[in-house]
Amino acid sequence: MIGITALLWGVLAIVLKYSLHFLSINAIIWFRFVLACLFLIIYYAVRNPSAFVILARPPILGILAGIAISGNYYGFTVGLDLTTPSNVQILIQLSPLLVAAVGILYFKERLTKLQLLGFSIAAIGFILFYWDQIHHLITTQDRYFKGNLWVFFAAVSWAVFAVCQKFLLRIWTPLQTNLLFYIVASLLFTPYVHLKEFLNLTEWTQWAALIFMAANTLIAYAALAEALRLLPANQVSAIIVLNPLITLAVAAELSRRQISWMPAENISLLGYLGALGLLIGVGFVVKKQ
Repeated sequence: MIGITALLWGVLAIVLKYSLHFLSINAIIWFRFVLACLFLIIYYAVRNPSAFVILARPPILGILAGIAISGNYYGFTVGLDLTTPSNVQILIQLSPLLVAAVGILYFKERLTKLQLLGFSIAAIGFILFYWDQIHHLITTQDRYFKGNLWVFFAAVSWAVFAVCQKFLLRIWTPLQTNLLFYIVASLLFTPYVHLKEFLNLTEWTQWAALIFMAANTLIAYAALAEALRLLPANQVSAIIVLNPLITLAVAAELSRRQISWMPAENISLLGYLGALGLLIGVGFVVKKQ
């Protein structure tokens, strides 16, 4: 389950960057949530109508998690629009660090020596990567900083979502909670979507990208929810560590081929070392021992 989510999220940033060339941010996010939502509604209507009970009296944590995942999608997509797939995938590593920090500060979990080492390595890696990006920008510093602020917002939102989801899965099934999240998110983005945008899509690759992203939402989060049900949240957070490796590899190849919609990835050796350090640090933090 964890591997499926890591693979889908690793490729997602690339497809999402492509989609931003022909659709607005709100339209992309809305389509992803609505299509995933409709699939679950049809699935439950046919297979298990009693599952809709979660919608009769939606749990407060479920609504909060739906709002949080909406914030994560929006922050991630805006950050991606302002910067690059690799940059966003590296900086979103703050998510598992925040989840671990919540466990230590709020739930009073013991900070192990390995976690302390992990936080230190991650901090050094983050500084090196950030320093490298600032000195090799292909865009303005103002645009880059704004993008990173949105990525940080996305990371905080995901941490809130992950904590809420862990509590909810003590009572509800993964697909039930996801149905509630998707409905909440769809309602949040509906007022900001102009359906005429979709009428302007003429190429099959554009629709293929949209359908892939919607399926990505459905499958990745179903796998994530199942993993959260079976494993501690801090271990599940380790999936995010794998995402940038996939994104970096695909982005580097597309940049080498000079694909028109893919921005150049100006990362030096120092930047790659920083990214590797951040990933290793996060891995130590979520491993705990």
